[in-house]
Amino acid sequence: MSTTQIVPRATLAQQLVTHIQLLDPVTWLGPWQAFCCGVLAAGVQLKDVTPVNFLKFFLACGLIGPLLTGFSQSINDYFDRHLDAINDPDRPIPSGRISLPAARANFIITALLVLGNTAGLYMLTKSPFVIALGLGGLFLAYVYSAPGFRFKENGWLGTTSVGLGYCVVPWLLSAELFLKPGEISYVHLLLGIINGLVAMGLIAMNDFKAIEGDRQNGLKTLPVMYGVKGAMLIAFLEINLAQILFVGLCFYLNSTIIGILGAILFLPQVWQQVVLYRAPTDTRMLDSLSQNAAGRALVSQSQNGSHPAFLRFLVVSNLLTVTELTALSVAYGYFR
Repeated sequence: MSTTQIVPRATLAQQLVTHIQLLDPVTWLGPWQAFCCGVLAAGVQLKDVTPVNFLKFFLACGLIGPLLTGFSQSINDYFDRHLDAINDPDRPIPSGRISLPAARANFIITALLVLGNTAGLYMLTKSPFVIALGLGGLFLAYVYSAPGFRFKENGWLGTTSVGLGYCVVPWLLSAELFLKPGEISYVHLLLGIINGLVAMGLIAMNDFKAIEGDRQNGLKTLPVMYGVKGAMLIAFLEINLAQILFVGLCFYLNSTIIGILGAILFLPQVWQQVVLYRAPTDTRMLDSLSQNAAGRALVSQSQNGSHPAFLRFLVVSNLLTVTELTALSVAYGYFR
């Protein structure tokens, strides 16, 4: 389907919904999780919720979710419209629900809002590092998709930039906003890296769904370079390294109970990885989930076309990982 076709007239509400779809709200959840865990790790309590702190939290959530992550999704849709015409023709641009000028305006306006939001946070904090994080997140989102860089064309650069932009930047931003100057420690950095490693593994698995279109267009994603099973092993190594670092950090910080739970919960994840590796296209679990409303809620509409292995991992293992990281963030922030 041509991406330059005439777009039929749509109501204002339909146009608004389409613009929001370009920002892909479900993808905001991962960066929000990283940021909120970072806030908890900073030890922020209810008594600390002053009007200024609330405003910083509100602006940061807007920066991380709708703006930085939304910009990343919007610009990716624009420059990947030819790929989406093969891999996901129902997306707004290849389906003809939005024109190219309107799609271009979407990510340009979002980028300008990123700059405005970052300026607002700087006015509240007077921290140059806040500006560096805002600009750094914008840069990572841009180079992932934009011609001349196109980090996504290389599986290693692409997954690393996503891990940094979606997890490490939000984590460092939370520390900069809610810790006292000089309080950012190696623990905060390590927790951010753990979050980033998990994101790298997930984005490598998410690329399974686009392997055919990526191969036709010369993209060197991990599934294209190493095949589904080879990329799966790389993703598992990244995610398992994150789990090992997590458990080790728990014991180092004397969070023994969380460390033991983390080690116990690690075992079913390894078992699931073995099952996934043996049968990556098995859809029986997902078919059973789709038969009830609670199961359908676990898998977003935007993920319906994803590879079964990615969705199976997302539903089971990622939920456990998020729970573990949240628990350690609370323990470290409140009891250090």
